[in-house]
Amino acid sequence: MNSVFRRNLLPQTVLSFLPLTLFFPVGVIYTGIFLFLFSLLYSGDYRAKWLTVKASPLFLPIIGLSAITCCAAILMEWPQDSFLSGFVHYQIYIILLFFVSVGSGDWQRRAVTVFFVGALYAATLYYLNLLQILPKIEIFANYVVYRGNKSILLGILLAIAAGWMLYEMTSLADRRWLWLRVAAFLYVVIALLLLAKSRTASLIFVMLCLLFFLKYLTMSWRSVLWMLGLVLMLTFAWLSASDLRLRVIGTVNDINAFLQGQHISDDGIRLEMYSVTSKIIAEKPWTGHGIGSFSSQYKKYSEGLPSDGTRTPHNDYLFYAAEIGLIGLAALLWIWLTQLIVAWKIGGAPGMRLGMLGVAIMIAGMFNAVLRDAVFGMPFMILLSIPLAGVTRNPVRKYDAKN
Repeated sequence: MNSVFRRNLLPQTVLSFLPLTLFFPVGVIYTGIFLFLFSLLYSGDYRAKWLTVKASPLFLPIIGLSAITCCAAILMEWPQDSFLSGFVHYQIYIILLFFVSVGSGDWQRRAVTVFFVGALYAATLYYLNLLQILPKIEIFANYVVYRGNKSILLGILLAIAAGWMLYEMTSLADRRWLWLRVAAFLYVVIALLLLAKSRTASLIFVMLCLLFFLKYLTMSWRSVLWMLGLVLMLTFAWLSASDLRLRVIGTVNDINAFLQGQHISDDGIRLEMYSVTSKIIAEKPWTGHGIGSFSSQYKKYSEGLPSDGTRTPHNDYLFYAAEIGLIGLAALLWIWLTQLIVAWKIGGAPGMRLGMLGVAIMIAGMFNAVLRDAVFGMPFMILLSIPLAGVTRNPVRKYDAKN
C-alpha cells in the first residue's frame, strides 16, 4: 500500500482515483485535477515525462490542433469578451498529455475498477431517487432533476461504463464470478435506460454494444445468446422508459416539422441551431470567423428566433467549423481518428476501451459541445488517459484481457 504513495508513483495514484470524481459535482472533479497536477509537479523526473508525452500517438495531432488555434489567435480578430475562455477550451487535449505523461502501470487496472465503482454509485443514487429517499441536496441535484450538461454527462458516463463492463463480462477467464459481473452490468444499464433520461447516452450505449458485437461476434450459441439478451433488454427498456421514449418520438416529430417549415418544440431547438450555424460556416468555410466569435455571429442570423442568444450550436463539428474553419475541424478529426486507429492497433482490453471512448466522444459531439464545455471535456480526458497511458506511436498488440 505504501508503494503507491511513493513520490514517483503519486501522480499515478491520484489519477487512478479521478474516475470516481466524475460522478460528483464539477468542483470535485477540478479539485482532483488540481491535486493530480500538484503531484505531477512534486514527483519530478520531468525529462522522462516529456519523452513519454512525445512518444504518444496523440502528441502530433494535439500539437497540430493547438498550432492551428494559435495561428487563428494571431491572424484573426479577438472578441473582447469571449476570446480567452474560447482559446483555453480549444487546448483541452493538452491536459490529456499531462495525464499520459505518468506512463503505464497497475494504476490503469485500478482506475477501471474505480470507474465501475463510480458507475454503481451513480446507478444507486438513481434508484434511491426513484424510491424518493434520496436527499434533495446540491451534491445529488443532477440525479434528482434532469438539468443541464452535468445530467447529460452522468448518462454518458453510465453508457461508457456499461460498454466497458460488457467487454469485461465476455473476456473473463474465471467464470465463477460471471454472475456478479452480469448483475453489475444490468444494475448500471437499467439505471441508464430507465432513469437517466438521456437520449445521447442511450444512443451511445447502443452503438457501443454494436461495436462490441461487430468485433467479437462469432458463430456460436454463446454469442447468439448474448445478442438475444441485449435485444430483449433494449426492447424492455423502450417499452418501460416512458420519458425516454417520449423524448425520442418527440425528436423524430421535430425533425419532420423542421423539414416542413413548421413549429418545433423546445427539445428540437438544436435543429434550428444547426441550420443557423451552417449559414455562419458558409461565409468563411476554410478559416472560420475566429476564436470566441460564435455568439456574435449567431446573433446576426437568429434575431427573433427561439434560439437567439445561444452560445454554442450543441455540436462540436459545427462549432469548430464556425470558429476555426474546416482546417480546424480537420485537426479535431485527426485526433479522433487517431484514437480509433490506435485502439485497433493495440487490441485487447485497452483497445476496446479506447475504441468505445472514441465512438462515445464522436457521437456526443454530434449533439453537445463536448470539448467546448469542460463539464464534458475533462471527464473524457481522464477516461482517455486510462487506455492511452504507456502507448507509443508504434504500438503493438501486447495487451491481454486482464490489463
